[in-house]
Amino acid sequence: MSWIEELYNTYENCYGQEEIPSIDGKRAKKPLLPLFHKLQNSHIEIRIDGEGNFIDASLIESKNDQEIIIPCTEKSSSRTSGEEPHPLCDKIQYCAEDYTGNKKSYFISYSRQLEKWANSDFSHPMVKVISKYAKKGTLYTDIIGTGKQFGKPGDDLADLLVRWKVEIYGENETRCWKNRTLFKSWQLFSESQESVEDICMVTGYKKSIALNHPNRIRNSGDSARLISSNDKSGFTFLGRFKLNDVILNGKKEEIAVQSASISVEVSQKAHSALLWLIDRQSFRNGDQVIVSWAISGQETPDLLADSLSLFDETDEEKINEVTQLSYTDAGQTFARKLTKKIAGYKAELKDATKIVVMGLDSAGPGRLSIIYYRELSNSEFLERIEKWHAQMAWFFLEFFQDTTDKKKKHSGYMVIAPAPRTIAEACYGKRLDDKLKKSTVERLLPCIVDGRQVPIDLVDSAVKRASNKIGMEHWEWERTLSVACALYRCHSIRNSNNLTKKEYTMALETERTDRDYLYGRLLAVAEHIEEAALHIAKENRDTMASRLMQRFADYPYSTWRNIELSLKPYESRILAKWPGFLMNKRRLIDEIHTKFETGEYEKDTRLSGAYLLGYHCQRLDLSPKKSNNELEMETENNNL
Repeated sequence: MSWIEELYNTYENCYGQEEIPSIDGKRAKKPLLPLFHKLQNSHIEIRIDGEGNFIDASLIESKNDQEIIIPCTEKSSSRTSGEEPHPLCDKIQYCAEDYTGNKKSYFISYSRQLEKWANSDFSHPMVKVISKYAKKGTLYTDIIGTGKQFGKPGDDLADLLVRWKVEIYGENETRCWKNRTLFKSWQLFSESQESVEDICMVTGYKKSIALNHPNRIRNSGDSARLISSNDKSGFTFLGRFKLNDVILNGKKEEIAVQSASISVEVSQKAHSALLWLIDRQSFRNGDQVIVSWAISGQETPDLLADSLSLFDETDEEKINEVTQLSYTDAGQTFARKLTKKIAGYKAELKDATKIVVMGLDSAGPGRLSIIYYRELSNSEFLERIEKWHAQMAWFFLEFFQDTTDKKKKHSGYMVIAPAPRTIAEACYGKRLDDKLKKSTVERLLPCIVDGRQVPIDLVDSAVKRASNKIGMEHWEWERTLSVACALYRCHSIRNSNNLTKKEYTMALETERTDRDYLYGRLLAVAEHIEEAALHIAKENRDTMASRLMQRFADYPYSTWRNIELSLKPYESRILAKWPGFLMNKRRLIDEIHTKFETGEYEKDTRLSGAYLLGYHCQRLDLSPKKSNNELEMETENNNL
């Protein structure tokens, strides 16, 4: 019951302050609901005066205006079918006595419930007026009589939900879905009703027990529930729990309080808090929802965001970084930004603050499962977020729109950690189905929150796809290559079986003697030489190194011989124009060859993902984006 207790505590801490901006600066669309209320989409607005006389009816066309807060009973809040009327706002088949459509009318049960509230000690002037008008039995006739279109000709209006606007003299808020005093009136009335009391498993006190728990948690059409104990047939309880007989509203009912004894107050507050958090700061992927939050209600970093979203920089700052930062920075700027951002969260959050991470998904329409749950201290949570971003950081090619000229774009490499969604697409392609994407995100969650090892099959899949350069568009391959490097680097850092822990850096490691890393460097240099020759000839096509990349990963020694031989005509072309350039690159190839340990160069066994690290680092080192001193040195060398 820990999760529901923490949600209940979150509601208590945040109610009345839910307008606080969310992580990305936006405000939640859904509020923290008052007790015994729910959100529902409305379709028709009925205006009546203080005497219960009809004024007008109008169709609510704007979707942004349709969702409203309505009073509900414990049963009506979770109804999927059957006769369980909402107390005030409901469908026409409930509210209109003169409804003559194809569906069954439930006006009698609606009218009785509304009248009971109107005649109680906790009534409200607006309730009395609405009850008076409803008993006239002319709602459906009045709506049709306006001559307005409330659907296509011949449509049954039974499922259109009615909301009320009561123009009473002296009432500041005439909209029933906005009136706070009306909310309080229904809350007091509901608490006064007959109920079953028992020990609440969350608070430990004897309170009114919830017999039905809310649904519509992830969206307005969600019928799945987190708690359901009302199945009285089949093999639900398997003899573990006893059904108790109680009398409610003069009727005998069987309830299963032994299986889930939670008070109405706790259940409604907890579910309302979860609804608010999901709308405010969750990661959504189809039916899968992952949300992390501080019990105190303070801001926390987005768990499943990439580093760009985490840093929340302006467009000018991003453009400046991709155009000015040298690759030899090797992630130092990124590390400073990450440390500064996490330090800001540490200063904002108190040491005793508890952070909760919760994942939800459903296999069917009726049951919602908690697929992941962790409670962490503020320091633990921030430490693991920082570690994930630091260990997964790599150079990614990014494009940004110029803020002054919409026709101009800036591109360059930035050091960031990719989001799980990006990792899933890199491992399986951008057309992967939702089920595989959900599974990948679910598997990566413990890697982020618990610091677990990155699944090796994800690493292998990304490496294989990055090796198939010809099979993808250039931008997709660049993204896949960066993700593969990030995954392999993170996996090597977290490899507990490796006593030496090969912690690859983001800078080119010229002294590293790993066979796979060195072969990757050779591939990058060969590609660079051929690209230079193609540039001289003004040809635009893939290089031999690109076309043979997949085979090179499987059989590096034999494939390298083919690539090296194919370079001869290109070298002749370069020699005539840039002899210094060619001499430097041949010298670099010879230098890389000398780094191989005895017998390693001749091996023709498959390369690991380390070759992509060597390839990418060498490729970036050969690119023209360098510091001024480096460019001056290279110019001098080329003119030798």
